[in-house]
Amino acid sequence: MKKHFLVLATLTALVFASCRKEKIEAPQTVPSEEIAGAMSPANKGKGNTLDLGLIGRFEFDGDLNDKTGQLAPGVSTVGRVLYATDRKGNVNSSVRFNGAYGINLSNVPLDTNMSVSVWVKKDVFVLANGTPFVEALFSFSFMQVVDAFNSGYYNEAAGTNQGVPGPSIDMNWHHLAATRDAVSMKFYIDGVLIGISPTPAGSVPTEVVSDWLLGYGYNSGYQYWYGKLDDLRIYKRVLSSTDINKLSSF
Repeated sequence: MKKHFLVLATLTALVFASCRKEKIEAPQTVPSEEIAGAMSPANKGKGNTLDLGLIGRFEFDGDLNDKTGQLAPGVSTVGRVLYATDRKGNVNSSVRFNGAYGINLSNVPLDTNMSVSVWVKKDVFVLANGTPFVEALFSFSFMQVVDAFNSGYYNEAAGTNQGVPGPSIDMNWHHLAATRDAVSMKFYIDGVLIGISPTPAGSVPTEVVSDWLLGYGYNSGYQYWYGKLDDLRIYKRVLSSTDINKLSSF
């Protein structure tokens, strides 16, 4: 499995001709059946579409539990977890990685249409090599390359990695989001579309579930990352630009 992620390291060298920067994207239309689902008793009172297709939400408020109850709790690679102040100043409300451990999430469902959203703050400004801090088998990855955040998606069926490099960024909290469907992968930072990478024809998940690694990754030879994560959300649908703007404003 490790070899599947070696291709992500090329994000530091590749130039993605298909990527483009833009701040405005045509809103995605939410299907009527999804709107109806949002009004069901199970979703009553939620008041927005951000819970549609949500299959996992890890708030890291002193624990590694999925607040939706659909996924198993995260497991630390060393049996302990460090918590820190989150972007809003709440104590013990984000998870802190000190370069010595990671967190594993198991059996996360896969789909052609997926999205991931997370708040992130790096603690080391420059990393000589690309170090993943979110990496999923046959799915998304976020990694720090020197002082930038990059996004990727690897699909075994096509044997191809999609990737979008990000700009140099400071050490404050930032919101990262990526979406992927049969047409393209899109990468957003703080609600702004950074770039687009085309999805290879016929590239669909070959597995039903995926394991996710937080704070480290296969790609770096299990090198651990320095930084903080908060409010990780995983979706089995493509988030619209409107959804992502809402998430980046929380």
